[in-house]
Amino acid sequence: MIKNIILFFIFLILPNFSLACDKEDFLKYVSAEKNRCIALQTIGEINKNKKNLIIFLHGDLSSGTKPPGKKGYWKLGNELLSKNVNFFFLARPGYTLDSGRKSYGSYKETRKAKTNYKWEKLELVAKAAQNLKEYYNADNLIMIGHSGGALTSATINSRVPKLIDKSILISCPCDFEKWRKMRGESVYKMKTSPYKNISGISKDSHTIIIVGKNDINTFPILSKKYHEILISKGFKSELHIIEGEHSSSSLVDLSKIIKSYIN
Repeated sequence: MIKNIILFFIFLILPNFSLACDKEDFLKYVSAEKNRCIALQTIGEINKNKKNLIIFLHGDLSSGTKPPGKKGYWKLGNELLSKNVNFFFLARPGYTLDSGRKSYGSYKETRKAKTNYKWEKLELVAKAAQNLKEYYNADNLIMIGHSGGALTSATINSRVPKLIDKSILISCPCDFEKWRKMRGESVYKMKTSPYKNISGISKDSHTIIIVGKNDINTFPILSKKYHEILISKGFKSELHIIEGEHSSSSLVDLSKIIKSYIN
């Protein structure tokens, strides 16, 4: 009896080694690590065993804008729905969805690229995506990223091989240092720049790169060069330079192009 009581109190004071965050339900939140919840927004009907799992990663956003946004990302997501797709918007670490749900992390750190693009932040997205893929028993994980979300997806695709089956990069700042230079901003090295994270990409993975020809934020040359490097190293890559600017809502026929790769 005394032994059982002692064991009970030991259990109470020991740390909880469960990997699940306390809010995890795989619809509104998913775990990235213990006590680190990543916020989700679903659209369409969500069921296990659908062929495709789409995870959409938003770009860098100001405090006045929250993903997914009714006019931009939300509209695109609805255009990509089909009976074979589970669709999730994912709030990157430190960000809050327009539903009010917040992902683990500090919003202040999202304001500086040095802290926003640290691998520790990107890895949380990878872990959350892995948990969703396993829970919903998806055949294919299609990760769509816009701007900073595209950088995130591209780097995860190299550092966590075989997780992403199709990486769709929209308006990607794929060469981080050159992107900063072209924008007239201070230039410093970033270990998570997609240009530095190519060798680990699985040969089975397919990268689709889409950029607006009038994009003066993440200039088309950055996407073009990344595509050329992937092809030169024997990876599967497609490049679409289309009418439009930086925002996903400005890109003509964006959903039509993406649907041709996911159906």
